[in-house]
Amino acid sequence: ESTTHDHQLNDSPATTPGTVLEPVRLQLKWKHQFQFAGYYAAVEKGYYREAGLDVEILEATEGQETIDRVLDGHAEFGVGTTDLVLMHQKGEPVVVLAVIFQHSPLALLLRKDSGIQTLHGLEGKKVMIEPHSAELFAYLNREGVSLHKLIQPPHTFNTAALVQGQADAMSVYITDEPFALRVQNVPYLLFSPRAAGIDFYGDNLFTTQSQVEDHPDRVRRFREASLRGWRYAMENPEEIIQLIYNRYSKRHSLEHLRFEAEQMKLLMPEIVEIGHMYPGRWEHIASVYAELNMMRQDYDLDGFMYDPNPGMDLTWFYVALAITIVVALAVSLVALMFHRLNVDLRKSENMRREAERIIQHDLKSTLGVILGYSEMLLSDPEGSPHVDVYRRINRSADQMLEMVKRSLDIFEMESGQYKLAQDPVDLNQLLQEVVAGFARLARNKSVTLVGSFGDRLLDQAPPCMVPGDGLHLKTMMENLIKNAIEAAPEESVVSIMLQEKPAPQSDVTISVHNQGLIPEEVRASFFERYSRGPSSGGAGLGTYSASLIVRAHGGDIDFSTDAVKGTELRVRLPRVQRVPEKN
Repeated sequence: ESTTHDHQLNDSPATTPGTVLEPVRLQLKWKHQFQFAGYYAAVEKGYYREAGLDVEILEATEGQETIDRVLDGHAEFGVGTTDLVLMHQKGEPVVVLAVIFQHSPLALLLRKDSGIQTLHGLEGKKVMIEPHSAELFAYLNREGVSLHKLIQPPHTFNTAALVQGQADAMSVYITDEPFALRVQNVPYLLFSPRAAGIDFYGDNLFTTQSQVEDHPDRVRRFREASLRGWRYAMENPEEIIQLIYNRYSKRHSLEHLRFEAEQMKLLMPEIVEIGHMYPGRWEHIASVYAELNMMRQDYDLDGFMYDPNPGMDLTWFYVALAITIVVALAVSLVALMFHRLNVDLRKSENMRREAERIIQHDLKSTLGVILGYSEMLLSDPEGSPHVDVYRRINRSADQMLEMVKRSLDIFEMESGQYKLAQDPVDLNQLLQEVVAGFARLARNKSVTLVGSFGDRLLDQAPPCMVPGDGLHLKTMMENLIKNAIEAAPEESVVSIMLQEKPAPQSDVTISVHNQGLIPEEVRASFFERYSRGPSSGGAGLGTYSASLIVRAHGGDIDFSTDAVKGTELRVRLPRVQRVPEKN
């Protein structure tokens, strides 16, 4: 029923003699393959052992329900689909710990010579759809395909059904089954739900509410070690491919595993931290399920998403606060009178913001279509001379989609409703990426960019870890550094310095300095929306969004400007213990 693996590579950290490891089980959702690479890496590189865990990885069997295995106590942790949100809505105590695939790999596969060019061509055809494929049904429904006109034979989980004519189309993971047709030189097509704006998460690491409540430290350690394993696996795919083939399963060839690893890069964009999840995406998924009448419209995510940094119990504080609010109501009546005087002005501002939100929502749908069709082009087994162009289109659209989603996050930050991710982020690495990205802009302005961490250059310095959202922090630094370059005089230097205070003081400072001068008329409103100088060509949102991001991370931002000394922007962020330097 299961396969146990707890091998250690030669470079794995040794366990301290006498250390008692906690045994836990991880239930996979399918058989051993690169789809679960991060967990194998966490075992084989000793990350679980460092976390005090003895992890048994359980391979799934056909027809087995992964979620039920965890709920029934056969495993403490599992890998599940977005059906987790359905189970939670039904009252099952499931908790999502981390999202591994930012985009679902589920799609419909058919032969290119089938004569079927659109989804409507599937009506009256044999279409194999595996269980838990709600996003495919939603895709067909949105495209106006009549579901009752599909002939749905049982799924064989073998592409031979397409080759031999037992099926005209079948649900597959784009990371897996298409490889078999590619090897047989059978041209194929893929229809992805993302082409209709249906963007589900893929594999999700999950556990139960009782595990979170009864073993919070163990859950935290397992999650962190697993994500560490995933980061290693995606940075060292060939090593993990060899590991899977030699120690776990030879069901897939080395070439098949390499295909799987390459396709997974489309589902795990570098711009998003592995494990990150966003409430808005889960709400989108829930709305699609509601569209199919699979769950109610008023679904509440409360308790569904794991918080790696839970706060203290503030029950008594809120009771006291409620009493204070009652006393303050009388004073509020007076304030209400003044508020009414400003209603008309605020209505116009709210209308503008709502218009922006609607435009961004529509952009998300359009970008989803671009992503879906670019993935179809990239999956063409015959190969195209334009594959590099398709890949750039796909990556650019994916990054733009993330940027649109993040701009929607800004709206939530403004209203104080945004729930910030608390992932470990290496500011040194982010700064190196940002500085490298602006190298051309700096050269075009004859500006020299210099980045340092203390008294060392960035690429020669150790990591500098803070808790937070990597993409937001990167966006913040991009805004500040881009502004500094654009405002710097020619033949001058823009310096970026990263500094951290030794324990127990827990903050880190990012300073961006140039020889420019902030105009006096914008200094008082420098961090406000649409604040910009008379010669600025920007929209006046860069420093505004940067300040929102910094404050959402519990930090602060300020500046000083002088005609002689130039301008310096300073960002202070809470710090976690720095990762030790490698020997």
